[in-house]
Amino acid sequence: MEKTDPLISVQVSVYALDGNVREAVHTYLDALDATGLDRDTGTMSTVVWGEAEVIWPALESAYNAVAAKHKVIVNTVLCNAAPLPARATGRR
Repeated sequence: MEKTDPLISVQVSVYALDGNVREAVHTYLDALDATGLDRDTGTMSTVVWGEAEVIWPALESAYNAVAAKHKVIVNTVLCNAAPLPARATGRR
C-alpha cells in the first residue's frame, strides 16, 4: 500500500499509577490542548492527528507535563494508514 497522506493518527491512553487518574488525564489533556492540536477524546482514550513533525513535539510536551506530577503509563498507538477520526473529516 502506497502512502498517500502525510498525516498520522495517534491514540493515547493515560494510566495513573499513583491513584490520581482524573488529575493525571486532565494534566495530559491540558498540555495537549496548549499545543493547539485538535483532539477527539472518548471514555478510554484520546486521538490526535496531524503531520508527524507537529505531533511528536506535542506528545513529548504532554508526556513531560504529566510525568512531572504523576507516576504514569502513557500507552500510545501510531498509524499512518488509519482513517482520521470523524471529527477531523467533518462527519461529526
